[in-house]
Amino acid sequence: MQLPNSKSCFVCGTHNPNGLQLTFHAEEDRVWAEFEPKSWMVGYENVIHGGLISTVLDEIVIWTAYHAMGRFAVTAELNVRFRQPLRLGDRVTVEGHFQEDRGRMWMVSAEMIRSDGRKLAEGTAKLIPMTLEASSQFEAALKR
Repeated sequence: MQLPNSKSCFVCGTHNPNGLQLTFHAEEDRVWAEFEPKSWMVGYENVIHGGLISTVLDEIVIWTAYHAMGRFAVTAELNVRFRQPLRLGDRVTVEGHFQEDRGRMWMVSAEMIRSDGRKLAEGTAKLIPMTLEASSQFEAALKR
């Protein structure tokens, strides 16, 4: 199932010419997207900037929480471990998994896996759920 997206978001915005325009999909217990970096994302000698990798992981944890819990959240903390460089020309799958509902805090994990199966980065996030009203307003804004 394809998840909704924003028109202007840097990561998933379909109308943002300067964005990544990623499409997120949900299956039973995971959310995923495919990502192939472009030359403007390079930080140093064909290695993709770590901040961009962190941005993609941050986005997938939000969509993972939305899929698992039925409402949006905001990131309170994101920890990223870079295991291998993401290089220009690599094609990766970014995957998120909901870990735990602690009431006022949700725990979500994410990973970036190259097409050969090698894990390039992984992250853990603590998310603060939006109120039902705020989440509904945000979701309605996505449909405009």
